[in-house]
Amino acid sequence: MRRDLVFLLSALCLLNTITAEAKPDSRQEDPQAGMTELQTKAGQGFIKQELELAADYFVGRGVPRDLSQAAYWYRKAADQGDPTAQVDLGYMYTVGTGVSLDRAEAAKWYRRAASSNSPDAEVNLASLYMRGDGVKQDNEEALRLLKSAAEKGYGRADAYLGMAHYLGSGVPIDHAAAEAWFKKGAKQHDPEAEYFLAIMDEKEPGRAPDLARDADLLRLSAASGYVEAMHGLGLLLVNHPSLRQAKDEATDALKSAASGGCWQASAVMGTLARDGRIVPKDQRAAYRWFRIAVLQGGSTAQSHLLWELQRLATSMAETASTEQEATAWMQMHPNHDVFVYKNELNPKYFPIQEVYATAQAPNVEEKAGQQTEQRN
Repeated sequence: MRRDLVFLLSALCLLNTITAEAKPDSRQEDPQAGMTELQTKAGQGFIKQELELAADYFVGRGVPRDLSQAAYWYRKAADQGDPTAQVDLGYMYTVGTGVSLDRAEAAKWYRRAASSNSPDAEVNLASLYMRGDGVKQDNEEALRLLKSAAEKGYGRADAYLGMAHYLGSGVPIDHAAAEAWFKKGAKQHDPEAEYFLAIMDEKEPGRAPDLARDADLLRLSAASGYVEAMHGLGLLLVNHPSLRQAKDEATDALKSAASGGCWQASAVMGTLARDGRIVPKDQRAAYRWFRIAVLQGGSTAQSHLLWELQRLATSMAETASTEQEATAWMQMHPNHDVFVYKNELNPKYFPIQEVYATAQAPNVEEKAGQQTEQRN
């Protein structure tokens, strides 16, 4: 199985999102007064304000980031029967964010929300059934839930039904059916369906990919805020400079992905600066980007980039100031551990998973079209 397909499988673990509703104008005009009013109404049990305050704590918007407080306010709304809050609380139990990791508890909240016909809940619960995580594995039930969500016009369900057919998860492998599901989701402007459709086209054996179309699909997905599409678009444009592209579009896409928390994009920016490819050759910039990648990706990123950092350090007069620059960059991007895709009304956030990073890590150099030097 190609490493790219391992990513598709790992994405079944990334279905759980936090929804943050857009702020009313009063919050923009007077943030402090708006926050006080929000906290007062949330304390009085208004569900809309409970959800909004929970999302603020989740991403650190207007208040210090506090995941336990986010979970507290989601639970308040969830206990009142709000399906959005039930999904979000289930998400937190799924990944152990703000609460102890408990997939069985997550399934309980997803079921409650699914009983209110929440397609988000159906897709999240399907992911647990497909993996046998917190529940007994049941591919038939997972597919039933995904199809139910798809029938509601939920493009994300189409995307994951496409993945199930592509990988043979609960159904026979059927790439034609997978492509049909991806196309259906893309027609509904689902960013993940757009992304998977582009990636499938590039990787399908025996197919001459339509790279211009793939770039457009990735642009659409990236425009929705889907960070992995930003990463994919940047790599595609770097590797195929003959494609139509705006000035600096490739590096802008990679920088946007890096700002969104994708350490692989930071690593690619380091590779480009190291080799002087489409950007000026600059060892200091390369070192800074590699350090940012390690700060973002932790031990996984360090295992892939430690040698690069050590090699660059031997040819630099000093590294302390560059280390400080990387730290300062991280402080300017405080939610580096959170991916986001959004529309004008309902941004959705979800954290980077270790399985996600692991699935893509081996391709950082390969996808950038670089040859890693032999290590002594």
